[in-house]
Amino acid sequence: MNRPIPRALTCALLSTVSFVAATPRARADLSISEVFYDAVGGDDQLEWIELANEGDEAVDLAGWSLGWGGTSYTSGQQALEGVVEAGARFVVGGPLSTEANASPVFDLAVDLESDLQNGGATADGVALFDAPVEAVLAESVPVAVVLYGETNASGLLDETGAIATVDVEDAPGGSSIERGADGVWRAQPFPTPGALPAPEPSHAVLALGAALGLGMRRLWAGRTRAEGSHPGAR
Repeated sequence: MNRPIPRALTCALLSTVSFVAATPRARADLSISEVFYDAVGGDDQLEWIELANEGDEAVDLAGWSLGWGGTSYTSGQQALEGVVEAGARFVVGGPLSTEANASPVFDLAVDLESDLQNGGATADGVALFDAPVEAVLAESVPVAVVLYGETNASGLLDETGAIATVDVEDAPGGSSIERGADGVWRAQPFPTPGALPAPEPSHAVLALGAALGLGMRRLWAGRTRAEGSHPGAR
């Protein structure tokens, strides 16, 4: 005799199915958007990583983690917690917030141990995993990555499990690396923790700036020549 499935069990099964269906979407929407790894002077307790939720649903970070390093993403690791609201940024790190690291407001204030590496001839990387720290191995495939430096000599993996390409050159001290609205990573001399990236200047704006600069140089040169033609001019 077939017995009806209890209502409570039915609800539980439906909740499980909904959760499983939502996971790929959350994985696609959550990414790394900015990294500050090299303060002027010491880096300890000043480093931070910004995550971006580019979807229209909040993402619970329970069970997620970050990893970083030069030989693998397990050189340093951090368990994540909290909720990234739809369309929001989420800043992890510190816990110090000063002018030296662009005064971030931390959503998860924690000392990133070991410190993030500073790039160089061998590229370093930061990776986001939809897995707890204890489950992440050197061969684990991340959800999102960013590599900075010169060459990926260590074979760090990208989101497909292939050898990742380097995204951006090493940033100078006091700068961050930031993924722009166009998806391209750049060194950011004015870090923007928790905020949307500043829009890249258009070609028209760049051309106007160049024209103004040329005009000012010509004006200054003309003034200098005029003053030089009058003895005693200062």
